[in-house]
Amino acid sequence: MEDTALLTDDEIVALCAADGRPWPLSLPTVEPTAEALAHAGVRGMRSLLVRRLAGADADAPGVRPHEWIARDVSAFLGATERIGAYIAPASDDLVLGGAAVSAACTDDGWVINTSTAAGVHTLRATTAEDAADAVVELAESAHNGTLFKDPNLAAAWTCVVRFGADAQNTIVLGPHSVRGTVDGNPVSEWDPAFIRGLFAAS
Repeated sequence: MEDTALLTDDEIVALCAADGRPWPLSLPTVEPTAEALAHAGVRGMRSLLVRRLAGADADAPGVRPHEWIARDVSAFLGATERIGAYIAPASDDLVLGGAAVSAACTDDGWVINTSTAAGVHTLRATTAEDAADAVVELAESAHNGTLFKDPNLAAAWTCVVRFGADAQNTIVLGPHSVRGTVDGNPVSEWDPAFIRGLFAAS
């Protein structure tokens, strides 16, 4: 079995329920309400069982996800430092509107989660260099205007890079535009080397 998990939003919710901690990021297809999360968790566990990514444990009651998936989910949830980027509408950079990538620094290295607007996630352990590449690639596609082929469509979307304690540092990139704040100071230039340095320093 590969050590890369392809998971839906529902399955992420189910894995978090099994772990006992909530998913720290927005989920494109699940509203953050108790009722929606409960329904998603049930759907997700059923899906994991059908896909044989979870099963019964003879030594304990209930159903458990496979160890390698549970390991990566637990590491991602327990990380104290995350660096991520997501696509948002230019009108509101707080709204998740498309693809996203988030890298979490753990005791054993980095775990990266990439997701689509349809709520499909790829979760895997990786290196600091690979995690930095994923975040910078998404950000640069928005900054250089290649995120969408249609230039009018590209102008309607931004890529938001967030990092630091409670993700308080924010860099918002549009086609050839940059704004945001880092450590309380305004940002007016895009510096991918700075973002890569965050991974090297962790």
